Formats: sequence, C-alpha cells, structure tokens
Amino acid sequence: MQSRREASHLEWKNLSEEVRVTHFSSERHGMYRPEQIYLKHIQARRPGTNPVTFFLFHDLSAYHGRFLNFINWFRAQHPNVSFVLMDFLGHGLSSGTRGHIEKFGDIASDVVTALELIEKKSDEKWVALGHGLGALALLEVANRFDESIEGKIDSYVVSNFVLNFSSMMLEIQNKLLSSALPLENLMKTVRPMEIYLPSMVLTHPKEQTAYLEDPLMIRKPTFQTFQCIGHKVKSIYQDAYFLDKPTLLLKSESPYLFTRGMESFSKGFKKGFLTEKKYPNLKHDLYNERDNLEVYNDIAHWVQS
Repeated sequence: MQSRREASHLEWKNLSEEVRVTHFSSERHGMYRPEQIYLKHIQARRPGTNPVTFFLFHDLSAYHGRFLNFINWFRAQHPNVSFVLMDFLGHGLSSGTRGHIEKFGDIASDVVTALELIEKKSDEKWVALGHGLGALALLEVANRFDESIEGKIDSYVVSNFVLNFSSMMLEIQNKLLSSALPLENLMKTVRPMEIYLPSMVLTHPKEQTAYLEDPLMIRKPTFQTFQCIGHKVKSIYQDAYFLDKPTLLLKSESPYLFTRGMESFSKGFKKGFLTEKKYPNLKHDLYNERDNLEVYNDIAHWVQS
C-alpha cells in the first residue's frame, strides 16, 4: 500500500490551471518495478460552497476517457464539482499487461491508494462512481475495512456491474481443453474472443464508430481477467450489506448482465440507503449513450438531495 509519506512526494504535472496528472505505484509488480497507475485530477471551475468531488472508476476494457461526456456536462451545469479519475492496471494510460487482471485485490488496492492520495476538505462531499468493473472494485473496497480511507467516501453511484461472462468462460474452457498445448500455460493469458461489441453497448452508429476507433479501448481481455470478475460477482450479494452509505444503483439494458442480478443485489441493502434507477432504452455504456441526459440529471439531483 502506498504510504502517506510517499503520496505527499508525488510529482503532479499540470496540464492546465484546472487539470493535473500523475502516476503512482501499484502493489502489482512488473518485471523490474511496480506497475504505474495513471491518476487525473480536474478541479472545479468555481469551487464555491458545497464542493463535490466525483471519483470515477471505469469498466472492463475501458479507461478514464470514457467519462469525458459526463465530466463536460457536469462542469457546464455544476461548476462546483471536481473529478478524480484513474486507469486500472493494464488499462488506458496505466502500465501492465493490456486487459489482464491477475488478482482482483490488486484493483481494489489501487482504488484505495487513489482515495488516499487526494486530500479531502472539511466541507467537501466525495462521491465514488463505478461502472461495470469500476463498481465491482468499489464493492471490494467497501467490503474490506480500511482505516486509511475511513470517512472519505460519502456516497456511491454504481452501474451495470453484475457482469455475466459465464457462458463465454465455458466456451473458452472447452477450447482450451481441446488444445494440444498444456492448459495451465494457456489459461492466464489467452485472449480467445472480443467482448463489448459496439452494437451491444451503444445505440447510435456515430457513437459506435467512435468506440471502435478509440485506440485505448481493449478488445480482448485475458481469460484470467474473466475468472477474476466471475469470482468477484459471486460475492457481491453479501457486499450490499457493507454499503452503509447512500447508494444510487443504475441499470440499463445489457446482454452482459445477469438478468436478475441487480435485483438480488439490491435486496441485501439496509433500509434507507439505496435508490434505484432503470433505463430500459439505453444500452450498457450509459455514460456515452447519445440520449442519456436523464442519467446525468438523475445523478446530479440525487447527489444534491
């Protein structure tokens, strides 16, 4: 875990008056040194009173840039809002094998470090927002008590996270079992198929094309990554009990979710902590759908309530 002393000596690079970026060391080591995690901090245009900071955690195969539309809308409508974004290990501008998660705990530890590295002001509200993999990482963090971030997160927004790759994993296993090569050597790093096809996650052709042409998107994660996510999804129903902060749960239409998984998850909450919103006309990539103003407004109104 990154110590506070190390955190205080991080070198931030200013991209503008309001935007700065840095890298911090992950617990996961590469060949010669710890992997480096990309972190971006966007200051509010007009901090004013009742400042809010969103910590944004992206989905599998994605990166921090997938929240750009969300950030631009909020900065225009709510200038007192700041943002902190990170790229998970092996994603976006962070180092590591592309699309590969060795242990889910590595992702959660990096989330904790990101929360440690930013100083919280006494009058500031922190909202942790995770989509897909990002939401699973937040659930893992909430489930493992960590004194270093106790009292920092005030509320959670989680969306489309009960990911269902089980049939895909079974197909991959069958392919590997029929291979002449040793199964153990193939299992971790094989990339047998593409996920999150543009037409399955976005409605309109223009957004689908932009998604397909984005060079930082990962088309084929490793089999080990699917396994890590599968194990985590099995434990999320008990995680709901540990979310003792106001939580907004967002769900759209997605072929990558367990049909009743979100409903089962919501039943584990203590009374009064959960608000649910459903968007049957939007696909999996909620924050980049063209007609998603309802999503943005729902989040803004909920945070202000």
